[in-house]
Amino acid sequence: MPTSERVSDAKGNQFDLRAISCPTCGVSDTRLVGYRGGKHQRYGEGVESRIVECRRCGLIYPDPFPFPVDHEKLYADPDKYFVGHDEDAKVEAYRDIIRKLATLTGKAKPSILDVGSGRGELLRAAKREGCDDVIGLEFAAAMISYAKEAHGVEMVPLTIEEYAKTANRTFDALVLGAVLEHVYDPDAMIAAARQLLVPGGMIYIDVPRDPNLLTEVVRLFNRARMSRAVINLSPTFAPYHVFGFTERSLVRLLRKHGFSPELVVVRSGTHVPHNGRPADRVKALVATQLYRLGNLTGRAANLFVWARRT
Repeated sequence: MPTSERVSDAKGNQFDLRAISCPTCGVSDTRLVGYRGGKHQRYGEGVESRIVECRRCGLIYPDPFPFPVDHEKLYADPDKYFVGHDEDAKVEAYRDIIRKLATLTGKAKPSILDVGSGRGELLRAAKREGCDDVIGLEFAAAMISYAKEAHGVEMVPLTIEEYAKTANRTFDALVLGAVLEHVYDPDAMIAAARQLLVPGGMIYIDVPRDPNLLTEVVRLFNRARMSRAVINLSPTFAPYHVFGFTERSLVRLLRKHGFSPELVVVRSGTHVPHNGRPADRVKALVATQLYRLGNLTGRAANLFVWARRT
């Protein structure tokens, strides 16, 4: 068994630090990107994490990896976790995705498995689109309760790996909306996704694109200041992103498990929050301009992929 070290942040969240290999390549052939969290985070949140990049596929992740002792605690307050997120706008965006999945699967009302349903926006969108064979998976009890009370939708309290072991069915489409960057074994998640899709079925994935133009500019700026601080990922503070994908690393993972990418889109919104202080306002303004430039240069901060199970 690998040795581990337990650390705690200022909020009492505990993490077990363990060395890992790249989940896609299965080896530890990395370069150091920098450090994130604690004194390396602009608000001092989280604990210090060493961020590395796999030399083979380009996947970015913390090593040693901070496995949370209490997963549910990190997602225990939906309102706080999703602060600033427009639920109605997300529902409408998911309606567009459902319509696109219908086109790609050739099914007017495709059966859909939504993995990591969060507050249940996709399930609500599916109702509006008339899809009645839609199942949502969510491990966080607080999210499940919120979705039932706010949207009247039920979710199954299982991970996709657990569900794949017991489900006696497959789906026309599977959605991983802002999920893959959070999980501790993306390789196992995509393997389970393939098992749960019909041949020719579609998977939709959206993830932050990391590295992107903003993260690279900040890294170079900090390096010039003799600092190894970076803004790649957020392994031990909200929103708890532990893996960073680009087109190269995500497509490699999908192809490894028998998926053929059909559409890859790189783009991002440009809103960057700030705490109201002048210095933070300036940082947010600069980040906004870099996000806009990233959209123009193909180095934006979000990645959207539609892939078919072969």
